[in-house]
Amino acid sequence: MWTQKNLARLCALAVIAVGAGILPQRSTNPTSPSSLSSPSENPGLGRVFENSRSGDRSRFTILEGAEDTLGEYLRVEELIRAGSPGFEKGKSGSPPLHVHNHQQECFEVRSGSFSYQIEGVEGHLRPGDKAACIPAGQRHNFWNANNATDLTVVYTLTPALTSERFFQTLCGLAQDAGTLDNVNPLQLFVTFSHYDLQLAIMPKAVWLVISKVWVPVLQLYWHPYYTKYTG
Repeated sequence: MWTQKNLARLCALAVIAVGAGILPQRSTNPTSPSSLSSPSENPGLGRVFENSRSGDRSRFTILEGAEDTLGEYLRVEELIRAGSPGFEKGKSGSPPLHVHNHQQECFEVRSGSFSYQIEGVEGHLRPGDKAACIPAGQRHNFWNANNATDLTVVYTLTPALTSERFFQTLCGLAQDAGTLDNVNPLQLFVTFSHYDLQLAIMPKAVWLVISKVWVPVLQLYWHPYYTKYTG
């Protein structure tokens, strides 16, 4: 689990490793074709990506992709299993606190109980509630508010950009690592930066240094995405 103290240690070690030329090589172990759903060969609705082997067992279903909406938006449904681990302690299925620099994100709950946080202010949604929308540039997070039941939530990202490939990549990385919070943070730096996302678990100034200075170097060792996940 990430903490500010551990993150500071990681940053210091990464600087030393870059300077010494001893950054570890990225993993090249292939993911089993039977354990990670692949994108459909025929683009269209209902593409499903599921990291069924990993501890969080999350599942993403593309309801409307960029090619379906001419890039206007992306609609994706996520199933967050009851008791799934999260980046934040006690918040099941939570991703790291993050920012979409140039996308609005809206949440709509289909089943279960959903909690979210926007710039430190918490909110809650249940099925039938009006969608909650987060403007581009705002720090946010979300989680399954009831550890005893599964949560199904639909995200709408406007514009679509290449977010479908981002979800494919996260699923694959989590599959290989066991859970998303076990993924090498340096890999996440590269992936989040590539998809125009900011990891907001650190000050913005630190993230800018990482994304502008470190990430080009880190990309010698880690890729933003991998064809074994994205097809």
